[in-house]
Amino acid sequence: MSEQMKKEFLGLISQYCEMPENDLKPEMRFREDLGFNSLNFMAFLGDIEDTFDVELDEQKAVTLTTVAEALDYLEELTQEEA
Repeated sequence: MSEQMKKEFLGLISQYCEMPENDLKPEMRFREDLGFNSLNFMAFLGDIEDTFDVELDEQKAVTLTTVAEALDYLEELTQEEA
C-alpha cells in the first residue's frame, strides 16, 4: 500500500474522530479509543468504498476493531483489484 493511500485512509478516520491523523496509532480501536458509534462506523465504511473504489464484504467489515485491521483489509482489497 502506498504512503499516499495510507494517508488518505488515516485522513478519513480523523474526520470521524476529530483526532489528527498523525496521532492515530495502529492498535487504536474504533469504538473504544476513537469514539465511533455504529452509525459513523457504517458511514466510514461507505467512505472507504467511495474513496478507494473497492467493495467491502459487510460481514467482514463490521468485525474490524482496530485501525491496523482496517488498513490490512483495505490493502487486501486493493491488491485483489490490481
